[in-house]
Amino acid sequence: MSDTLVNLSGLVETRSGSSRAPKTEHLFPLVSLAALKFSSENIDVAKTITSEGLTKQGRIDFIRDVSSQTGKEIFEFSTCNRVLYVGFDIHAEALASKLTDIHGLAQNPFEMSEGLDVWRQLVKVCSGLDSFIMGELQVMSQFRKSVNLHKEHGLINQYNAAFFEHVISANRGVRKQLGFTQTTESMLSLATTALENFLEGKGPTVAAVLGFGEMGAKAAEALLESEQTDVLVVSRNPEKSMARFPELAARCTMIPYENWRNKTPPLDIVISTIRNAESTYHADHPLPLNSDATAMDFSWPPSIDASTITGEQQLMGMEHWIKLSHKHGKEWDYEAKLNESETVIDDIEKRFTEALRNKSKGQFRAIIYGKMEELSKQWETSPHATADDVPQLGAFGREIATWICLQTGEFDLSDLSTFVANTERTLSSAMIAHVDHDVKRSVLALNEKSLVAGGAR
Repeated sequence: MSDTLVNLSGLVETRSGSSRAPKTEHLFPLVSLAALKFSSENIDVAKTITSEGLTKQGRIDFIRDVSSQTGKEIFEFSTCNRVLYVGFDIHAEALASKLTDIHGLAQNPFEMSEGLDVWRQLVKVCSGLDSFIMGELQVMSQFRKSVNLHKEHGLINQYNAAFFEHVISANRGVRKQLGFTQTTESMLSLATTALENFLEGKGPTVAAVLGFGEMGAKAAEALLESEQTDVLVVSRNPEKSMARFPELAARCTMIPYENWRNKTPPLDIVISTIRNAESTYHADHPLPLNSDATAMDFSWPPSIDASTITGEQQLMGMEHWIKLSHKHGKEWDYEAKLNESETVIDDIEKRFTEALRNKSKGQFRAIIYGKMEELSKQWETSPHATADDVPQLGAFGREIATWICLQTGEFDLSDLSTFVANTERTLSSAMIAHVDHDVKRSVLALNEKSLVAGGAR
């Protein structure tokens, strides 16, 4: 049986127009969302639940820990104004409750959704409809990178990853129809514009930029373009920073943090772009300022706590940027654009669900998902099933159905056996063997029906 090739393509012809199409929620595994959009009122909570500020490995470990504690595959996505968790094979309330406990929160701060509502919300996020600046493109790049990170490090399997690919595909249609063909403004451009406005008419200033990543480099560039010649860049590793942006670095004074603390010149403006999980500067570790400077904190989580600001010094932090972005939003026809977006997404959602249910895909999926649902109910009452096996069998059946539906044309039955055997679910070996036997037997029977209906071998 290991070399048996099957082809189920003819099955769609065996389903007449009288057959019922599968429910949309059956076309994907159970998917849920727990999300928090940041505001000036919930920043303290936001800092505790986001992976922003962690190293790449720190973030990977963080996501693995959350998945381990929930017992489900979890996708985490953080930006400067939101954090969201997508859970598979777990209901939204259970996901939010687990996350609340994991982060040690007093109460559940998350907005929750399930099924297609999750898809819809993610499309809005990726399209810039849920951003500080409507239509900004940066979030789509961030989302794609996050999906790739989860895939590359085995944080989500390929079948759950396909859900996000549908989101990315829908995003392209939304942006095109709404006219978001180019990024209008992002947090990066908002910061640059704010800096340019601050410098306008001030004449020469003494400025320090903390950190020299993308945001730090943009800040230094904006200072130099505003004809500021005295630009100090403070870096953990000046040599590495100079190698990253050599031409820009050559126009600045590069120093390590040790020198910044010990030899701070009188400053007019300090721009922080430091990435840390906790505030770098606070009451117990204040900014080394000896002047009435303005501090602009473009970090998330915030790197400068308000407790370090004294006298006539001023802090422009995340609360300031949130308020500024909302002010911009009022200058647009924000509500009208949101209403238009709902219509656009409705249309894309309709086409999306129709595509899942069309003759070549939907009817086929109905057969496969129906058969696996039938088998999973039998498995739950099987003498091979342990008490720990039973709650997992329905979802396992849907995963097997998804694998079959993702095959194009002819496939080897041994590949299906390999998928079943290599499941990450904690099923007993006897149950896995039983599932493998039943699934192969059912697929062979379906293969015979496919051949009768004209399916190719």
